Amino acid sequence: MKIRNFILGAGIFVVYLLTLSYGIEAFYPSPNYEDYCEGGYYGHRPLKEIQCESSPALYSKEASCNSAGAIFRLEYNGEGCAVDGYCDECNLKFEEKDSEHSKIFFIISIIAGLFTLFIGYAFLATEPVGSSLLASGIGAIFMGSVGNWRYLGNIFRFLLLVISLIFLIWIALRLNKDKRKFKFWK
Repeated sequence: MKIRNFILGAGIFVVYLLTLSYGIEAFYPSPNYEDYCEGGYYGHRPLKEIQCESSPALYSKEASCNSAGAIFRLEYNGEGCAVDGYCDECNLKFEEKDSEHSKIFFIISIIAGLFTLFIGYAFLATEPVGSSLLASGIGAIFMGSVGNWRYLGNIFRFLLLVISLIFLIWIALRLNKDKRKFKFWK
C-alpha cells in the first residue's frame, strides 16, 4: 500500500511539473535564438587547419565587441583566413526577450507553486494527493527560480530563499503540531 502511494505521488509530482512547464511554453513560447541571429552562436569557422597571419587590429576589434556583450563575426578570404569582422548585436535582442520570458515564467511558476502548496495542504489527509501536491508546489517554485536565477540579483535571490525556507518551516510545523510533545519550558 505504501509503495503504491509513493509511486502515485511521484507520478503526480512529475506530471504536474511537466504540465506546468509545457503549459507555460504552449501559451507563452520562449524565444528562439535562430529568430534573432543567423549562423549560430559561434558563426562559421573553416573546416581545415590552415596557417594565417594574426591581426592585432582584428583582435582589438573583437575585444571591444565582446566587451559590449555582442558577438564578433569573422569574415574569411578564399584561403579561409580571417581578414575582417563585424560586431553583431543580435544576441543582445535575444537576451532581452529571453529575460522577459524568464521573468514571466518565474512569476507564473511562483503563483502556481504557492497555489498548489495551499491546495496540497488542504488535501493533506488524502494520501498521496496532499503530499504530492505539496512536493509539486515546492517543485514549481524551484523550477521557476532556476529558470530565472541568472536574471535575479543577489539580494532578491537571498530574499526568495529566506521566504521559501520560512514558508516551508511554517508548513512543517503546522503539519506536525499534534506530534510535538517536547516543550522547552517544561
